[in-house]
Amino acid sequence: MRNIVNEDGEIIAKATKDGTLVGGHHRLIVAGSLSQKLFWQDTGEPVKLDALMHLNSHRRIA
Repeated sequence: MRNIVNEDGEIIAKATKDGTLVGGHHRLIVAGSLSQKLFWQDTGEPVKLDALMHLNSHRRIA
């Protein structure tokens, strides 16, 4: 598992090693709408939200 953190180092989501989002969907959406910069905690690399958010997926967001 990998953690996604914001600029303050707060963990806001979790993903598998291959980048599949497994938790924190709502917090990621909020962070994206606020234009927050997100990073992988283990490497410090920026997170590309487009790669994590599949708009054509079958999962519905309430």
